[in-house]
This record gives sequence, C-alpha cells and structure tokens, in this order.
Amino acid sequence: MKKNEYVREKEVKKYKGKIIGKIFAISIAFIVVGSCLALYLSMNGLETNNLEDYEITTITSLSPLPIVSGIDGNTFLEDEAGISAYTNVEGEINLGLAKTAFRTIEYETNEYIIGSIPLPDYSETEDVHCYVHKDGWVVSYYLKEEPAAKIVDWENYGTDEQITGTKLEQSIVVVCDAAGVIKGEVQYYDYRYPNANKLMIVAEALWESTETDTFDIILPDDFVFYERSYSHCNRYTSSSSYSRMYIDEEEISRIYGSETNYDLLSPSKLSPDVSHSIKTTSYHCYNEMGVFSAIVLVYQET
Repeated sequence: MKKNEYVREKEVKKYKGKIIGKIFAISIAFIVVGSCLALYLSMNGLETNNLEDYEITTITSLSPLPIVSGIDGNTFLEDEAGISAYTNVEGEINLGLAKTAFRTIEYETNEYIIGSIPLPDYSETEDVHCYVHKDGWVVSYYLKEEPAAKIVDWENYGTDEQITGTKLEQSIVVVCDAAGVIKGEVQYYDYRYPNANKLMIVAEALWESTETDTFDIILPDDFVFYERSYSHCNRYTSSSSYSRMYIDEEEISRIYGSETNYDLLSPSKLSPDVSHSIKTTSYHCYNEMGVFSAIVLVYQET
C-alpha cells in the first residue's frame, strides 16, 4: 500500500452533553475526535463526508489564479493578498453595476476595479478586498498580514449546524448580485504560501447557557504547515455573556458580549504528531445565538 493511500483508523467518541455537529474526515492522516464539525475547504468548495459512516473523501488542491490579462505576473495580488477566493462568471461583467457593491474604490480602470466589499451583518473591519475584471473574473481576499481564520463566516452559521461558505465567497456573491451575473465555481488560493495545497477548517459551536465542548486533533508530522490560526466568536450581545477558548488547557482567547477574535497560532501551540485538545466554554449565553470556535490550517500535503 502506498503511503498516500494509507488512512489511519478513526474512532468517534461522543462526549456527554449535546453533540453540536457531525465529524468529517479526508483521506490523509489527520485525526479529529470529539463533538465538533470538521470542514475541509478546497478549490471546489466545501467537501464533507460523515466519519460516523466511515466514508473517506480526498480534498482537491488550493489552486493559483490562471494567467489573466492585467493580473498575471508580479502584480498587486502577489504583493498584498493573503488567503483568497476567486471565480469566473464565464461572461463579461458590467463594471458600472459591480461598482455599486463596493464601500471604497482603491483603483479603477476601464478593465477592472479594486476596492473593499462590505458584508451583511459585519462591521467595516471585516470588509473583504476585491478585484473585479470586465472579462468575468472576481477575486476576493484578505491582506497577507491577516490570518486565514478571518474567512470563517459565523454570521451564517445557524442551529442547523451547517457552514455553507466563507466571508470571501460571500463577498463574491455580493459583487455578482450587484452586477447581475451568476458566480461560477469558487476556488481558493493563498498568495503567501505558493506551495500550500490544502486548507482545512475544524469548527464547533455551543448553544447552551453554560456549556463546555472539546475535540482532539493530531497533525501529521510528514505535512508542511505554513499557517495555524484560530477564530473564536460570541454572538450574544449581553455584556454578562462570555466565552473562553483553550488549547491543551491554555487559554488563547476570552470574549465578552458580541465579539470575534482571530489570530495566528505558533507552531508550538499545535505541534505535529501530538494529540492537542481544543476546548470552548460558554457562560450566561441564551436564545440560540451561539458561541463558536475554529482551527484553520494552511498546509502542504506531501
């Protein structure tokens, strides 16, 4: 059996209390155990399989944007973009219409627009940078200084416990709707790490007033991890509600009221070939608004 065909056995352990989602896996040596929702993001979008049924799926690679007039070579994307998503609508885009989706315009020509897109239910700090080309290309991205975990879209995560996209994909939809076109297949790429070919999100949610949930994760030591980051969100507006997120019992984030934290994690926080425990707690949280946490990994599967 070839190394890439080897899949470790997985055991699903249901912790006491509410199981907030399904557990999914891919045909690599990641192990994720616990009551969590694991999503695997690829150039073809969100792919999931139910580990409870022991189904295995291989995700596709992160893929660089094809050479396109005006944005190929050593361009602004390579200079300023980090994690990104892009699509082609397979037709021309009316830039005059697309322009109405922007909060600010940074640069504009007869062929393309560069600026920032506001997202529904998010503050201006969460605006997504966007490039729209008249030939049908839409590229959304966060800056290279921002962690990949910023793409996690908690506002569209509900009690049905499904994550259907990211902030980047949502911004593409906003632009396409304004321009009166339908988005094509959305693909992902990280301009900071040209050798990275995978992006992984492991997420969980808490819905009760006082609740704790935990999952364990092991990173393979034969993969190259370029970035580890986290997102931690409390959607409750009451200042008396708060949540904490831990890695191996060390608190990495604490939030009060309606707030979201995200940041990079050092390699020592999630070292390879070691089982790490990710724990999230909620206090005084009611009305099914939700407390959320996620680990996001950008890596090369060798």
